[in-house]
Amino acid sequence: MPLTGELEHLPIVDVIQLIHSTRKSGTLNVYSRKGEGQLVFNNGYIVSATHSSEKLKIGKILLESEIIVQADLDKALAIQELSEEDRKPLIATLLEHCGLSKDAAYKALETLIEMTVVEMICWTRGIFTLDIDDINVSDDYRYLPKQLQTVTLDTQMVLMDALRIFDEKIHSGEIQISDEPLANNPLEHLEETREQDQIEEKTGEEIVVSEDLLGLADLDKLERKKPYVFKGLEAFDPADIHRQVINRTLSDIPDDGKENLVSFLSGLSTSHLLEDGSTASTTKSQAVIIYTCDEFLQHAVMTVCKKEGILVFVTADRTELDNLIDRALFKYLEPILVFGGPVTDVDGFSKAEIIDIRSLKMAQYPQISIIQLASPLDFTFSLQSLNDGTRAVFPLPYFSEREETFADDMTHFLNTFQVYIRGCFNEERRQQFAKLRNSLSGLRLLRKAPDISLLVLQFVSELFARSLTLIVDKRELIAERSVGILTPKESGPAAPMKFRIPIRKDSVFVDIINSGNSFFGKPEDETFSDLIYPEIGAPADATILLLPLKSNDRIITITYADFGSRAAGKISLDFLEFFVGQAGIAMENALFRKQLNNSNQPEIRH
Repeated sequence: MPLTGELEHLPIVDVIQLIHSTRKSGTLNVYSRKGEGQLVFNNGYIVSATHSSEKLKIGKILLESEIIVQADLDKALAIQELSEEDRKPLIATLLEHCGLSKDAAYKALETLIEMTVVEMICWTRGIFTLDIDDINVSDDYRYLPKQLQTVTLDTQMVLMDALRIFDEKIHSGEIQISDEPLANNPLEHLEETREQDQIEEKTGEEIVVSEDLLGLADLDKLERKKPYVFKGLEAFDPADIHRQVINRTLSDIPDDGKENLVSFLSGLSTSHLLEDGSTASTTKSQAVIIYTCDEFLQHAVMTVCKKEGILVFVTADRTELDNLIDRALFKYLEPILVFGGPVTDVDGFSKAEIIDIRSLKMAQYPQISIIQLASPLDFTFSLQSLNDGTRAVFPLPYFSEREETFADDMTHFLNTFQVYIRGCFNEERRQQFAKLRNSLSGLRLLRKAPDISLLVLQFVSELFARSLTLIVDKRELIAERSVGILTPKESGPAAPMKFRIPIRKDSVFVDIINSGNSFFGKPEDETFSDLIYPEIGAPADATILLLPLKSNDRIITITYADFGSRAAGKISLDFLEFFVGQAGIAMENALFRKQLNNSNQPEIRH
C-alpha cells in the first residue's frame, strides 16, 4: 500500500535521502499547489523524473544548453506528429533523426532530473505519496535507444547539485520560498481534482497534464498511471522506517531495546517543527559525510543530522567517498568526515584499512575535520586516531561488548553526537564559511558590474554591523550604497549616499589603492574623523575593515565596514579576501562582456 505524508512535516530533501539510504525502489509523487512532480527510484537511485512545469521540457533544456538548434527541435516534433500511434519520445526521436549524441542525451536527462528536484525543494506545503516497488515508468523504457536504457543517477550527487542550484536561484531571486496552504484536507482537495479531471475527460475536453519531460514514456499512458486515488492510503509514519531498519540490522537486541531506539529516532524525525510552528531549515552549507558499513549507524547519524538541519551523505564505498568529498568541496560545502568504527570481518573496514583510508583523506583534504568512532574498550586505536590528527574520537557502543545496556548506550551516544555536531557547525568560522559559500553561489549568476559590487557589500554586511561601498575615482572616493547606516541592517542595502571624500596623500586609502591589500584594524587616519564619521556617525569600536575590489589591475571600489554599536569581533579575513578576489574576476568578465557588446553594436551614421 502506498505511503503518504505532508511536506510541512517531512521536507522533500529528507524524503529523497530516506529513500536512498534505505535503498528503496518505487515511485515518489509530490503534489503542491505549485505543481506536480514524480521521481522514480531503483534501489535508491533515481532513474527518471517528470514535472508539470512548462519550464521543464527536454527540448527547452537542449536548446538552452545549445546542444541542438531550433531546426532540430522542429524536425523532431514534426516526426512525432506524423508518427501517430508509433510516436517515440522526443529525446529518442532526436537521437535517431537529428544527430543528438548519447552523451548529450544523458546529460540532458540528468539536468532535467536535477531541475525537477530543484522545483520540488521550494515546496514547503503539499503532500507526497510513495509507491514502494512500483516503478511506474519501467515498461516504457522499450521506447528508448538501447544505450539509454540503464539511466541511473546517484541520488546523493543529484541532490547535492540540486541544492547548489537551488541556493543560487534563491540568492538571485528566481525562487521565493513561499507556498499557499493547501485546503484543510489536502487529500480531499486532490481527490476533487481527480474527479474534475474525469468529468473533463468524459466530455472530450482537453486535459492539462504533466508532460513527459524525460522522454521516458508515452504521455497519456504515464498520466493514467499516476496514483490519484488517495482514499485508504496509509499515513507515512517515520517510526515504521526506523523499526524496519532496526529489525533488519539489530536483530539480536531485546524487543524492548528495539522499541526504545525506535521511540528515540522517531522523536528526532517528528521534531522538524519549531515552537512557533515553522519548519526547521538548513543552511544547505553544512554537511556530514559518514563512511561506514554499519547500516544502522548510517541511518541513525542521518536522522540526528536531519534534526539539526545538516545535510548528511553516507557511503560504504571507498570510491564513492572520494566523489562525495570532491563534490561537496566543489559546491563550497565544508563537510565533516565521520569514520565508523572498525569491523574485523568486513573487507575494507579493518583497523589497518580504516587508518590507511583516514590518513589518505587527511593528506588529500587537510581542511576537512575528521571524527573517528571507536569502541570505548579499544583505547589503543582511539589514542592512535587522536595522534594521527582526528578532531575527536567518539566511543561507539558495540552490542557484543555491552549487550544488556546497548540500546541505552546507543541513545546516549546519539544524544551526545547531536550536541557535538551542532557545536561544530555553530563555530564562528564555520558560520562565516557558510556565508562565503552562499555568496559564491550567487556570484556565479551575476553578469553586470553594479550587481557584483552590491553582492560584495551584502557579503561584508553579513559579518559587520555597518558597511559602505566607496567608489574609487581619480582623486576622491564617492559613497555609494550602504547597509546598516541610513536604515536598519535588516532592511538591506539603502540608496546611494553620494557624499565625496578627497583622497589625502597620507591617508590609508592611498596605501590600499597602491598595494591592493585590505586593511583590518584601527586606522591612524584623520580622514575618518574629519570626513567620513560626520556623514555616517562614528562606531563604538574604532576597528574597521577596508576591502578593495580590483579589476583589470585597478582598484575600483573599497568596501568600508565596522561593528557599529557593539565591540569588535573576530572575522575570517582570508574568507573576505578570497571572496573579493573572485568578485574581481567576475567584474573583469562583466566589463569585458560590456565592451564586447558595445563593439558589436552597428555604427550609427547621421
